Amino acid sequence: MEEIIFYGNSIGTRRYDLRSSKWQIKLNVNGLSLLNKKISKRWVKVDEIAKEKISQGASVLIPGVLDADPDIINGDYIAIVDEQFNIVAGGIARIDEAKRQEHTKGVYAKNYRAVDKEYRPRIFKRTWKDVIELNRRELEKLESTAIEFINKIKDDFGLPLMVSYSGGKDSLVTYSLVSKALPDTDFKVLFIDTGIEFPETVKYVEESSRMLGFQDKLIIERVSTEVFWNAFDKFGPPGRDFRYCCKFAKLAPIKRAIDRIYKGEQCISFVGQRRYESFQRTGSDVWQNSYISNQINVSPIQNWTSLLIWMYIMWKDLPYNPLYDTGYERIGCWVCPSSDMAQLNILKENHTELYEKLHAAVDKWKDEKSLSDDYWRYGLWRFKNIPKKIISALSLDHSNIKSISPNNELRAFQIESSDCVTMPLSIIGNFSNKIDLQRVSSALIMIGRVQVNRKLDFVRVFNKKYSVILYSDGTFKINFRKQKNLTDMSVRKVIENFTYTILRALECINCELCIGKCEVGAITIQDSIIYVDEANCTKCNQCSEICPIVTIVHRDLKDRIKNTIKNSELKPFLM
Repeated sequence: MEEIIFYGNSIGTRRYDLRSSKWQIKLNVNGLSLLNKKISKRWVKVDEIAKEKISQGASVLIPGVLDADPDIINGDYIAIVDEQFNIVAGGIARIDEAKRQEHTKGVYAKNYRAVDKEYRPRIFKRTWKDVIELNRRELEKLESTAIEFINKIKDDFGLPLMVSYSGGKDSLVTYSLVSKALPDTDFKVLFIDTGIEFPETVKYVEESSRMLGFQDKLIIERVSTEVFWNAFDKFGPPGRDFRYCCKFAKLAPIKRAIDRIYKGEQCISFVGQRRYESFQRTGSDVWQNSYISNQINVSPIQNWTSLLIWMYIMWKDLPYNPLYDTGYERIGCWVCPSSDMAQLNILKENHTELYEKLHAAVDKWKDEKSLSDDYWRYGLWRFKNIPKKIISALSLDHSNIKSISPNNELRAFQIESSDCVTMPLSIIGNFSNKIDLQRVSSALIMIGRVQVNRKLDFVRVFNKKYSVILYSDGTFKINFRKQKNLTDMSVRKVIENFTYTILRALECINCELCIGKCEVGAITIQDSIIYVDEANCTKCNQCSEICPIVTIVHRDLKDRIKNTIKNSELKPFLM
């Protein structure tokens, strides 16, 4: 939803309606007043008796309607007028005009705002140059504060400096501030070409680097477009609550680039993040991402609004990404589920080929999972778990809203006692699909010593506390050795480590985050197969904690394992 400002005053809002795929304008008293004797669409004329009651807040009843725009449909925001076409109130249609003649009574429209005054705006002509000049003192103050902050960060941390450059307006302003604050400092500018960037953005980054004079500082880390689409084939569309793509398309290449540039040492990265962009970004102006241990993020524009960003760009005459002039509000990955449906329609108009590619991929996933047509039509693909408010707003049939499971999952497991004195506790279970034992055997080195029996088609894993046997049909058994400190927590961790190791091996998307996390260099990846150096691996499990297969794709598994153990008869077996 966006507010509409008219000569300094609010006249209403506009919001994008999912059902009609159109913008809807809802005017307040000021906006409705401006339509006196001028309205030509979405009006309903009422008689004098109805007018008096509506002015007092009553709804529009069908008997009081004299005439109406024939194109009005249920849900439209409309203007209620008297016989002279003076605005009486704003309303929300509760019936199609085409069906009104079928009824003799009932509600035609709900009254949401009675108009009791005339709004006469003070008309004045201002150019953006005037706006900049009127706000110059505030802009100078913002710039001065940001420059002081940048220099303080430089002095306090004493680390190499970098600007994260995305090709969007916020990173443009961030670069401008850093270059002004540190004109003689050798900082780098990093752009991650995720493989799903707009072509115009990639071109703009290179052109703007020449226009602003940082072409010698610019480092472009490129990711093949196939990386994203291969992951899409495995896991389906990324969602606002299922953003696995950011991990391998942005975070992993950032980690790789920083490791290469700074030889594994930490750096300061100035980032164009603002607290007004989302709830997740309302925190500190200095933070660290758990996926990138060698990067300390700093935002000198954390408290700036979008309007201030644009005024600064115009004040400094900075060359911004031309995509903004075509209607886009976000300049990032064009498949991003965080973009709203209005932006998706702009994609359809301006980048038809990209739009059709995404549409085809989502449709293919929809057909594979037997989902309803609403999945694409209403943008439901942008969520793993569709919010209740969207289901309610669209009046969707709950029976058509399915929970989509990954192709590979832990189907079931249970805890069993054993008569064996040395191994009194066992876990038996099975995965949803057959297991490629050759593919998982090297990864299982992360939890113990591995033996592969190709003749009988199973793998054994041994360590001091437990052993595992895994069969190619997906069944497995974990035997716990007798031990003094066996707890429900330690049992849970064993099941988690084993299960996630299997899923990571089967679903690896070659993002290499685990390689960057491993402090002993025990992991390599070839053709999305994880290889572990048995001599170096310390079984620390830190690589699992950063893998998107664990943290995003199968994140619900931890709660499932925890609850199963909690409800089991495990206590008699714990020392």
